[in-house]
Amino acid sequence: MNKRITIIIAALALSFVPKVSNAQENIAYDAFSPYSIYGLGLLEMTGDQNTLAMGGIGIGDRSAAYINLLNPAAVTCRDIQGFMLDFGISQKNIFYEANRADGSGKATSVSNLCNIHHVVASFPITRKIAFQAGVMPFSSTGYYFQDRIYEDQVIVEIGDVQYAKQGKGGTYQCFLGAGWEVAKNLNIGAEGILYLGNTEHSSVTAFTTNSSYRTIQRSWDIVSRGFGAKLGAQYTADLGKNTALTLGATYKVGSKLKGEQNLSTIATSGTVDTIASTPTTIKYRIPCEVGAGFTLRKNDRWMVGADYVWQNWSGSTFDPTPGIDFSTCQTHSVKIGGELTPSKYDIRYYMRRVTYRAGAYYNQGYMAIGGTRIDSRGVTLGASFPVFTAGTSLALAIDLGQMGTLSNNMIRERYVKFTMGLNLYDVWFKKSLYN
Repeated sequence: MNKRITIIIAALALSFVPKVSNAQENIAYDAFSPYSIYGLGLLEMTGDQNTLAMGGIGIGDRSAAYINLLNPAAVTCRDIQGFMLDFGISQKNIFYEANRADGSGKATSVSNLCNIHHVVASFPITRKIAFQAGVMPFSSTGYYFQDRIYEDQVIVEIGDVQYAKQGKGGTYQCFLGAGWEVAKNLNIGAEGILYLGNTEHSSVTAFTTNSSYRTIQRSWDIVSRGFGAKLGAQYTADLGKNTALTLGATYKVGSKLKGEQNLSTIATSGTVDTIASTPTTIKYRIPCEVGAGFTLRKNDRWMVGADYVWQNWSGSTFDPTPGIDFSTCQTHSVKIGGELTPSKYDIRYYMRRVTYRAGAYYNQGYMAIGGTRIDSRGVTLGASFPVFTAGTSLALAIDLGQMGTLSNNMIRERYVKFTMGLNLYDVWFKKSLYN
């Protein structure tokens, strides 16, 4: 009966995959930030609700309780007959703050976002080989600016003039990977990645009170595709007393996003006329990524670890933004975290079977504006609650973070992000003991 329930829920989860792909065309995925106008937008932190609750660590983590999305070598840590499906959603609350240009104080604003976060499945092939496949966000774009002219002379001669700029969309990564236990305590893995991007940008100049002038709308829609790969390795050393140290490393191959950018200009004044429509070829470079991490784990009781990730975006070029000094740079990310399960097999007290997690992170962003880097930092909390059968859990991650700064006339974003996911576990090819 439990197996049937798992299969039904799995089918419902997989039905979300087309919606994840189409979400780029309708709304901005998990992003609404003025910084997302530049480059590829905001880069998403990789991971599910379990690793995100630990500051995003996972390169050196081996756990059979959840699917590790950071190192493909970790997929071999599992029950031999275990099938796992994980899907999650995210909800983000952002508080924006900036110093007013006239020095009269601070300007503030808020936004709330919600969307599907990831869908991933993992299953064994042999005793030493396992596969995983899924889809998750790579970058997100979402912004909206509006302004109007207040000069009396312009209003008298032309009328009310309003300006607006808007962008939405992002890039998703679909991946298929495998892990192999090549020797005792040594595991390697690899995954292929398909990047799918769809971003829409537009600007409007509207003459709302004077019919002699046409409203002009310019839009540029970008559709891009690209292929990539990620390699990973993990080695576990037994330290005795049920304690093990795992060292991990990953290398993501550099990729190129290629596609088409369609530029169009539309004039409106009672009727709509397309003045120009020009398709152009675009190419964006995603640099290689190097990561290293470790974890110290004591059976199913506790674990602590840390990750470091480096990427050099300084060689990547993007379309310039007039009037803005935008540049790309190297990124450095440091993450620490851990988990604690008081008593995994306690039959009397449910809360002792819950796994509690915490962590922190610091990310140097890949973009700089006017020489000021857009960095992010935060602390994370979370818990995993066992439900249904053994191995199935409902987990929650909370990210309390900040991006940007008030210095140099920049905007500071403080956010609270919730990521909740259901990790389904079932056993394949289990032989019945009774008919």
